[in-house]
Amino acid sequence: MNKKSIELTWLYRSLIKLYQKPTSADQGYMLFLVIALSIALSGLLIAYSLLTKIHQVTMRSSANSNSGFYGVEAALNTRAEQLRSLYIDYRRPSGTWPTALSACMDNNAANNGTADYGCQSQRLAAPRDTSDTLTAFSYVVSNNPQVGGVDQPSIGTVPPGDTFQNLNMLEYRYSINAVAKKTNAPTDQVNAIAGMAIKARLIPMFQFAAFYLNDLEILPGADMNLSGPIHTNGNLYLGANTTLSINSQVTASRNLFNSRKNDNSTYPNGRVRIRTPIELTTPFSPLLQWGTGSTSPTTAAMNPNLIAARWGSQIKLGIDALSIPDASILDLGGDYAQKADLQIRYTPDSSATTVPFELTATSRTTSGTVSATRILTEGERRSLLQPVLVSQALATITDANYRPCSPATPVNPGSGITLTTEQTAALANALYLAMVSQTTPIPFNGGNPSFTVGTTLDAVVDTFTDLTTSQRDTLKANLTASNPAAIAALDNRCFVSAPFQDIGRTTNVPSFYNDREGREMRLLQINVESLTIWNHLGRSVEFTNGTVTNTNNGQGYSANQRIFTTATADSNAPVGSFQNLGLAAADNSKEGLVFHATINTTTYPSAAGNQSPYGFAIIRGRQLPGLGETTTILDPTGLTFVSDQAVYLQGDYNTLNWQPASILADSLNVLSNACLNIHNAINKDSNANCNVSNSNGKVTPTPTTINTAFLAGTDITNSTASPGYNGGLENYPRFSENWGGVLLAYRGSFVSTSTPLHVRGTWSNQRYGAPNRNWDYDTRFNLAQNLPPFSPRFVYLKQESFNRNFNQ
Repeated sequence: MNKKSIELTWLYRSLIKLYQKPTSADQGYMLFLVIALSIALSGLLIAYSLLTKIHQVTMRSSANSNSGFYGVEAALNTRAEQLRSLYIDYRRPSGTWPTALSACMDNNAANNGTADYGCQSQRLAAPRDTSDTLTAFSYVVSNNPQVGGVDQPSIGTVPPGDTFQNLNMLEYRYSINAVAKKTNAPTDQVNAIAGMAIKARLIPMFQFAAFYLNDLEILPGADMNLSGPIHTNGNLYLGANTTLSINSQVTASRNLFNSRKNDNSTYPNGRVRIRTPIELTTPFSPLLQWGTGSTSPTTAAMNPNLIAARWGSQIKLGIDALSIPDASILDLGGDYAQKADLQIRYTPDSSATTVPFELTATSRTTSGTVSATRILTEGERRSLLQPVLVSQALATITDANYRPCSPATPVNPGSGITLTTEQTAALANALYLAMVSQTTPIPFNGGNPSFTVGTTLDAVVDTFTDLTTSQRDTLKANLTASNPAAIAALDNRCFVSAPFQDIGRTTNVPSFYNDREGREMRLLQINVESLTIWNHLGRSVEFTNGTVTNTNNGQGYSANQRIFTTATADSNAPVGSFQNLGLAAADNSKEGLVFHATINTTTYPSAAGNQSPYGFAIIRGRQLPGLGETTTILDPTGLTFVSDQAVYLQGDYNTLNWQPASILADSLNVLSNACLNIHNAINKDSNANCNVSNSNGKVTPTPTTINTAFLAGTDITNSTASPGYNGGLENYPRFSENWGGVLLAYRGSFVSTSTPLHVRGTWSNQRYGAPNRNWDYDTRFNLAQNLPPFSPRFVYLKQESFNRNFNQ
């Protein structure tokens, strides 16, 4: 008890005693005590009041500081999320930043910085009193080197132990600063100041053997070895009829199962094996045994603690779901369409005389800005629907793998008639000009285009004044009776099929029946080889509404570099390759060479739904036009093909002169090398075999090799959209043929970011025979410079540091 309390107690007791037995002598003393006690109590009340006020002020100050901290924390998180969103949308921060936080509060816009780095303010309700609002001010500082005002990332790998360890990444560094004060308070009365340093890591999704937004199921029938990382934002279901060996890291946002999702089938111990950390002597460990502590099959999820104890950072479960691009990136308004070098718009009009597509080619500078836009004319587009006459250099390549076609037996000009080099070239060019002047597509007919020559070349022969009149008449007759292939062979030349064919437009190219979707598909077919050749050697005439209006004095117009700019011939490239011949693209923009294909959903509304009857087919992609070598991830090479509709990839792809390549589509279908008819068009009847002749003869698929990354929609097992089983990773590509165990070799990456939006069909409806799958991750993608152009990336932020100050 303190001194003040003792004194008050003595006074109180003295008053009680005097009150109980007062004397006349004590009455004056009693008055004194009452007065003294009143003074003492008054002092105590004053002291208590002062202490209470001090406590209230202290509590209010603490509350203001905490409110201020919540304000700056909200501002920091808001700016961090804005940075993340920019990267997800394939954009990069830009602008300038102020010199200090005080500049954000001085109401002088000139000091606030600009764009993504500049000052921002947001009003927040204070937790103590919603009427007492706070205002938080913030800005961002780039800690990256800049070139031309554009942030340059550091290129490296994710450190061991971190999530996604050892993967290539682009890493950007930023500092975010924030201050909070009462909205109406002076600028020198702030409640809290905080700062945060973060790293924005962009990791290409094509560095994964499989990357899924939804549940991922890998349940192969035959042995499967996967060497690339595996990730899912959902659950991961693993099983095998024989053995599944995963030789890389595994990450999942939810759980890991050693069972099947749709029917709860289980698998014996040892069917699924996962690579163990390097410090363990056993290279692979069975998932069931080390994930449950038992060898008894189970449908229960693996125990995360047991998984961590055995595999450490090799398997990480329950990680935060990743922020990834959604399916809209494939649409007409998405980044791929906006930054494509070639935009293809399919217009499958019912008229046989109209051109069923529009093309826009765009060239960009190294910084990505548009330098030229070329909208192809009607004549050029009609030329793309006709076979292409190749040059002597292409027709006589010594390596048959690269040679696109071989000359036929040339027509006999006539007895005693010898044509000069100039004359044979003039005949071949006139023949080509006559072909591209046709209003309807000419069937390819196995390399001998079905085109009646007639008197087409008579005017050219009349210029051969070194021949007698009789010889000219003989030559004319022989040419008229001959066919285009034999005439082209006079100049040692031959034909490749049309760069574009409208599958389903004519009887020569009937529609493609898709039994998985259960309907006829109208497809715009793109011949990669022919398109590359046409871009360098093609000829065209002028058309207006289907009528020839100008032939440029009978010479036609060159198509050279109308699709893309070509690079200088590279003598060090493989002999006969596009690079060696000077046919390859010279794209030096930061996105690389990108083709985007779509259809106008306003004109064709059925393409906007989930049962679209339209799509695109890719054939003859053995070698690609993009350059095949680079030294930096910021200058990608190769080719990326993108479509928001179904894509059918037919035959070998990217097998000659390998380049970084990817195909992004609403859904992805694979057809074998055998799935082409005599007109080099894919077609298929309802008997589930590719039709390879007009007489409906069927063939067994032939071995096919594909080297490209895939991004496409996949079904979700037991979902509303696709009840039943989705087929698993092993059925990611949709099949239509009776492969009968024929080999399909694949090296690439499987990415699924959504269900198909426009071409949806359940896995159980199709009829096909499975191929023998020799599939694996393409380890060449482990090198950043080998990633395909405009590779999709997911983004995650890693906080480096955080500092906090109050009452500044």
